[in-house]
Amino acid sequence: MLSSVMNNLRTPVFALVSLVLIAASVSHAQMVPPSTLIDHPDQPGQPSSYFNQQTDEIGLVGSEAATEITPEGYLRTGFEELMFFSGPDLKPTNIRTRTLEQDHLPIVHYEFERDSITYRFTIFAGKIDKSAIIRARQHAKFPFPPGFNIESGIVEPQVNFIRVDMTNTAREPHRAVFASGVRYEGPSTTGPSQGGNRLVGEPFDPNWMNFFDDANFYRYNRDLYNFPAGYADRSFTVRKNWSEPNPQDVLAETRLNPAPTTPIGIVTYAREIKPGETWTLDFKMLVIPNADPFVISAIDDSSLEAIEAQVHGEQAAQH
Repeated sequence: MLSSVMNNLRTPVFALVSLVLIAASVSHAQMVPPSTLIDHPDQPGQPSSYFNQQTDEIGLVGSEAATEITPEGYLRTGFEELMFFSGPDLKPTNIRTRTLEQDHLPIVHYEFERDSITYRFTIFAGKIDKSAIIRARQHAKFPFPPGFNIESGIVEPQVNFIRVDMTNTAREPHRAVFASGVRYEGPSTTGPSQGGNRLVGEPFDPNWMNFFDDANFYRYNRDLYNFPAGYADRSFTVRKNWSEPNPQDVLAETRLNPAPTTPIGIVTYAREIKPGETWTLDFKMLVIPNADPFVISAIDDSSLEAIEAQVHGEQAAQH
């Protein structure tokens, strides 16, 4: 649980309104607690719901936009679908079981094991506080026009936070390989949301231009998702030879012309992990892509621990 690192929190940069998580399958079944789950044939020994195509939804109360967690465990907003890969062959993950923290908090967990590495996901929704965006404006490299109020015209964006903890459960060192990427939609998510129908999104366009910077992947100048430092490779599409030098200029705005289901914006991580050691990666995904450089800067500087503390505090105040 993330609360184990609470003593080292950075200054909170989030404002949290009440969170809601709506769990649904094709038949709108409720997310079931671990005690009522059964084994899934694709994940022996791991709990699973009775609904193989279960979808879940995370978002903020009162917001018109939400995020669907797909049957595979990806995050779908209608603008994009954030997906994950593991192992040296970058096999797409496919986890059909999710549980809620403490059986009721709007923090979603799921995990799987591959090559003696346990990959544990923690996913929740929040928003970037206005004060964090104001601080980013205060550190602008260029002055604002005379008379401009740096506190004006700020919209606090909704962001999904994804933490991936990779733990070596073996008695000898093992190499963990993990990657993130986005696609417009997947075969199992084509069409309207199966959950609360709060996806917004935009029509697919194969002529979109994409590029990277050191911490974000963009569609035109709009930030799609934020990824942590320490990556082994960034590539526009999945590279099976990701450990070799990449000839692509990923910093240049490029028309990729992908199919809607083609993963792009791939960021790959690889590291040898000692027995019992855990390696943690934090990702952030805008529910609605944003081009404001000060919003993007605030997201880059945000802390997952801060908003998780607020989730726990908000829930405690309601009981």
